[in-house]
Amino acid sequence: MSSQYEKGKENIKSLFAWYKENVGTRNEATTRLHLIDTLLFECLAWDKRSDADAEERFADKYTDYTLKCPRRALIVEAKKEGSYFDIPSGYSNRRYRIKTLKHDVPRLGEAISQASGYCQDRGTPYGAITNGHQFVCFIGSRQDGLAPEDGDAIVFDSFQTMVDDFRALWDVLSKPGVIERNLQKILLFGDQPVLPAKLSESISHFPGVKNRNILQTDLQILADLVFEDIVSAQNLEEQFLKKCYCLSGALSQYALVSKRLLTERYKALFAAGSEKPTLVPATDKKGISKDLIAESFSRRPILLLGDAGVGKTIFFRHFIHIEAKEVFQNALVIYIDFGSKAAFTKDIKAFTLDEIERQLRKDHGVDIRDNNFVHGIYHGELLRFSKGIYGTLKDSQPEKFRAKEIEYLEEKLANHEQHCIASLDHLTKARLQQAILFLDNADQRSDSIQQQVFIIAQSMASHWPVTVFLALRPETFYRSREKGSLSAYHLKAFTIAPPRVDLVLEKRLSFGLDITKGNLPVTALPPGVHVDFEKVAVFLSIVRHTLQKSESLIEAIDNLAGGNVRLALEFIRRLVGSGHIDTRKILDIYAKSKKYLVGLHEFLRSIIFGDSIYYDPNTSPASNVFEISAPDPKEHFLKLIILQRVASEGRRSRQHGFVEIGALYDFLQGIGFFVNQIDSSLGALNTTKLLETAGRVLPSDMKTEESSVRITTIGAYHLQRFPYMFVYYDAISTDLSILDEKFRSEVLDVTDIRDRLKRGEQILAYLDVCYSNLIADTSGINWKAMQTATKKNINEIREIIGMNKSGRTKAFTATAKNRRA
Repeated sequence: MSSQYEKGKENIKSLFAWYKENVGTRNEATTRLHLIDTLLFECLAWDKRSDADAEERFADKYTDYTLKCPRRALIVEAKKEGSYFDIPSGYSNRRYRIKTLKHDVPRLGEAISQASGYCQDRGTPYGAITNGHQFVCFIGSRQDGLAPEDGDAIVFDSFQTMVDDFRALWDVLSKPGVIERNLQKILLFGDQPVLPAKLSESISHFPGVKNRNILQTDLQILADLVFEDIVSAQNLEEQFLKKCYCLSGALSQYALVSKRLLTERYKALFAAGSEKPTLVPATDKKGISKDLIAESFSRRPILLLGDAGVGKTIFFRHFIHIEAKEVFQNALVIYIDFGSKAAFTKDIKAFTLDEIERQLRKDHGVDIRDNNFVHGIYHGELLRFSKGIYGTLKDSQPEKFRAKEIEYLEEKLANHEQHCIASLDHLTKARLQQAILFLDNADQRSDSIQQQVFIIAQSMASHWPVTVFLALRPETFYRSREKGSLSAYHLKAFTIAPPRVDLVLEKRLSFGLDITKGNLPVTALPPGVHVDFEKVAVFLSIVRHTLQKSESLIEAIDNLAGGNVRLALEFIRRLVGSGHIDTRKILDIYAKSKKYLVGLHEFLRSIIFGDSIYYDPNTSPASNVFEISAPDPKEHFLKLIILQRVASEGRRSRQHGFVEIGALYDFLQGIGFFVNQIDSSLGALNTTKLLETAGRVLPSDMKTEESSVRITTIGAYHLQRFPYMFVYYDAISTDLSILDEKFRSEVLDVTDIRDRLKRGEQILAYLDVCYSNLIADTSGINWKAMQTATKKNINEIREIIGMNKSGRTKAFTATAKNRRA
């Protein structure tokens, strides 16, 4: 049991002794408040200064105690004894129906109703009534459609009961117990709200696999080649790096968050009061930072920090083969990939040593187990061996001497690590070369693996004759600095910011066009595969031209990628081979007019659906912000309200755009949302990267008021763009928990565009009804504007497909002027 529990147990015994000595001798009200204060703050682990709001005001009503952790979690109402609070004897079984209590003790029932009202007004899950020596605690606000009075309560009928069964009191009313939601587990176990089935649950083949025609298949093959396979083709590596590398750190021109947030991408990573490391950009306008070059002379690993997909690997490759090519040509360069190559490796140290040995043999022509090389390494030690106890055998019994010498060398080779060190030491001295070790993609593995890699890097930098570069994600660095292998070490790291996505895509598409035109050799195609390069070249030209002309499309890519260049390239790969767009129509229009711009809706469909027929929230880069965790209509808008609140408060924040999570809970509970709803929404927004937390910790792990969140570019796009588009509602229609049975029966699995438009209107109408449950001026979002824009978008689509009010199709030609240039 925790020390807090043990301390509380001792304190309640002392308080009980004081109570028995002073009962009847002091003012009743003073005694009661002293008892409650001591119980809450000295026995039940609440902190009076940081966890409690006394006499909190809301709508001209005051609560005696509002307790937070950091969310507003428990309201305690202090009542006097007598008729207002007099639990009859015989209530020592703890759990009772609230209706029974109200019947037996009417004034107590009134107090419970009052406290539960406060809980519901403030979105607070738990309530309690106490007179100092008796406690009644209950679920103050429920999400299952029942009133609190329809539930049960836990009753402690005397001070003696609280002392004798302190564990039960601790479990439901202490701060740790409330954080663990023990009262909910006891009173609502097996009685959780059930949401209606989504449309996807009635589709037998959900999410399905989208078929491609021959043309789309050919396009996909080359897209894989240009955006994936070609990256690792050794014969094109130098051309690829020269043509496609973009210097990191240039600010996005299309991000929907402020430039301040982009420049402070890795700031505010560490908690207030902790020792903060020095973070230095790895590149500047002139190229590689001089500080990074200078750091290579240190005896510690050189850390490069960067989020997933920002280009840490290509930074290393460009550094080695282009930026500092002359330096590395005269060096023993070893590059170890802990990603795909080490995916099934459990012994990371053994893998590292094996890779060093393999690359020395393959890339540098040195077999460290070659007989002559081994004798060269240990030449001095062999001389000493010959003068040792077996030296007399050298002339008298040469065969036996050689056998002993081989045994000696076998022992040297058996110690793999020491042999690698000796080999590198011998090579660097003999060749007058520097050994440089790059440890990359450890951030694709678990935290424990990353910690192991850092320990290996630290040991090598300290004891090996090598310079070590190590790439990590910022959150791994944060956790390591706080409590891991970096905790007492390393106050400096170099950061890699993502390059401008539009420039990366422009260069990569131009590189792909060079391949299709025969300007670069193609060796990465699978044997026997033929690609129609002429049509592929046309489509890549269309995509490149669209990116040059369509700000809305590049804005979507830039923001939804969230700084992950790898993901941005994946978006284009999906578009090029997508089965969700009419590729042949696009090529036919281009053949006639030599003009075509890929529509934003075409691009969004290709990335939202991917290879699936239906929207799959587990794989799509688009998150369903209208999904709910409880049967509460207004919760459909909770995620948008959170995003709006964090975005608006973040603009005023002096903490790099971060907003304190405690203040966020206060606001959301104040407009009627419950802790469980907020927890669920915050967790979903964090998991899908619409919000990020300081230190990159999960919202569920946040225990203090200092924890904070800020919006990402992905979140900004979900707030400022998706809710204004039909394509978004069309996608999430299969993933929406619709509470109203009438609307639910009208949202069907349809494929015809006219039926899908009608379905979209039904979803808008349903959400509009749900929005009426909110106090509009407190939500912060403009649902009317979202609804109006989407309806306008639907009408524009109807006009394009030639539909009149009766639903008949007019004569129509595929001019699609909104998609032409």
